[in-house]
Amino acid sequence: MSYSYSSFISYRRNFGDEKFVKKFKAIIESEAAKVTNISKVFFDDDSINWGEEFDEKIYLGILDSYFFIPIYHNSYLHEDNLWCAKELFRAIQVERKIRETAAPNYCFILPIIDRGSADDFPDCMSKKNGKDIKKFRHHVLNNTTSSTFETFKDNVYNILYSNFRLLNKDIKFREICVDIETPSDDEIRAWIKEQKTKENESEAKRLPILTK
Repeated sequence: MSYSYSSFISYRRNFGDEKFVKKFKAIIESEAAKVTNISKVFFDDDSINWGEEFDEKIYLGILDSYFFIPIYHNSYLHEDNLWCAKELFRAIQVERKIRETAAPNYCFILPIIDRGSADDFPDCMSKKNGKDIKKFRHHVLNNTTSSTFETFKDNVYNILYSNFRLLNKDIKFREICVDIETPSDDEIRAWIKEQKTKENESEAKRLPILTK
């Protein structure tokens, strides 16, 4: 079976962010299509129909995509709404399997930071290809035109291309990841707490030491 999507875009829906997310999606679509020759991205509004099994569609969508692109910010991993955590957890498992069996240096997860800085990525996510898009987001939401758009597009293309060329195109993620088990909700919540603890420890190291 061939791949269905160039990329899987993982994001938490936030009121007022629709314009930004749609613009971001359009850029990923155009640049990923140039790299993978596949025009579709997995985006839950477009890719999941009512009545379909949400869990199954999400997990198969990850395996049918060349890249997993999370738009990460402070509320991305949330214990009351587990979908983003489930997606990232599965993507991490897939990336590990790809590196073990097919391409040792391949980055399946290409994280985007929406608010904060690259230092805010949890330890489970590689910072190698992380992109901070605060400036890009500002221009999108304020209807300004800027070279920021073209620069961001170029950066996206370069990151996608540099990783795509590392992959043996005959490898199918579904085939090499068939033995990955689906975690329970309790396991996901425990994993979120673990990541949050690591984030807090990292933040504490960056704060100045207060003395009397």
